Amino acid sequence: MNMKQLLPGALVALVVIGALLLVFRLLTGVFALASGLLNTLLGLAIVVALVAIVAWMFSYAKKHKK
Repeated sequence: MNMKQLLPGALVALVVIGALLLVFRLLTGVFALASGLLNTLLGLAIVVALVAIVAWMFSYAKKHKK
């Protein structure tokens, strides 16, 4: 086999492998970002729920004062 015939095929293979790796890394980054966003939203929901519970507790205590 001639080196001139092998070089373009090797370059194409390297470019294809590099493109696949880039797509894979971008997808894993997107999933990590989505996971972080979901964790943030869940954390905010918990904080809001706790504030609502404490507000309800103070309201209940005020109504049932002796």
